[in-house]
Amino acid sequence: MTEEVKAEHTLAEHQHGGPDCTHEAVQHGDHVDYVHDGHKHAEHEGHYDEH
Repeated sequence: MTEEVKAEHTLAEHQHGGPDCTHEAVQHGDHVDYVHDGHKHAEHEGHYDEH
């Protein structure tokens, strides 16, 4: 079983998917995770979940 933990990153700190984003995007089911500082995270309801 995997546990999702809310990240300490905020949406204001990270704007993934924009023209200046250099993080690797990885499709994960119905959403996209971004590889960031050695882990993956995805936007979810105003915050980022760790994956």
